[in-house]
Amino acid sequence: MDHSQIYLPKLTPVNKILIIISSSFFILEFALGKLAAINLGGMLGLSASHFMDGHIYSLVTYPFLSRSLIEVILNCLMLWLMGSEFESNWGRKRYINFLLAVVLGGGLLFLSISAVFFQGSAVYTFPLVGLAGIVSSLCVAYAVIFPDRVFSFMMLIPVKAKYFCLILVAISLFQGLSGPTGVGAWGQLGGIVAAYLFMVLVSNRNFKTLSQKMGQLTQVRTAKKSKAKLSIVKDDNEQPPKYWQ
Repeated sequence: MDHSQIYLPKLTPVNKILIIISSSFFILEFALGKLAAINLGGMLGLSASHFMDGHIYSLVTYPFLSRSLIEVILNCLMLWLMGSEFESNWGRKRYINFLLAVVLGGGLLFLSISAVFFQGSAVYTFPLVGLAGIVSSLCVAYAVIFPDRVFSFMMLIPVKAKYFCLILVAISLFQGLSGPTGVGAWGQLGGIVAAYLFMVLVSNRNFKTLSQKMGQLTQVRTAKKSKAKLSIVKDDNEQPPKYWQ
């Protein structure tokens, strides 16, 4: 089988919603910026100063904003090509949990780095936006599950997924350490770490057992209680009682 051949999976519901939201936010941000000089990225993007002022919602909204049309197109394309395959194989619930872990993990690491090392500087107010963290995490998951499949690095060089992942992590780490302007790369790295830990956790046998027990316990608690009452029916000619009903 030729692993380098182009495969186009069916666009799945969760990824379709993410693509629609991201595209809509980009169009809305462009229109508001041109017509009313409103910076939507500053309002919904994730920055340490914004978060500390009580805008906790930005920890969830930041992935839906983008800085350029090319970024929107490439990230949405990767969601379609890789995200749809994971949603189809994992199921909708697990895929959504994976995305939440990635978004929260990336956002929290970005906030931590900004607050600890860049407090009082311009970086402290720098907003993290975009799907790059999710896309990078999907690449990592792809490399773990399909290590020998082939990507086209820079659209030219065929590279196995496991090596592509290492290149991606190295580039992100270099960007994060090269200067204050690369602090957004720490959000990407946080998503990558969260993705790997998520896969390790859900593949752990003890975690699977615990999840099954919790699921059974939840089903028992939510099950409707029977209104039937048990009573003893006595037979005058026989002792002890003969039936239960």
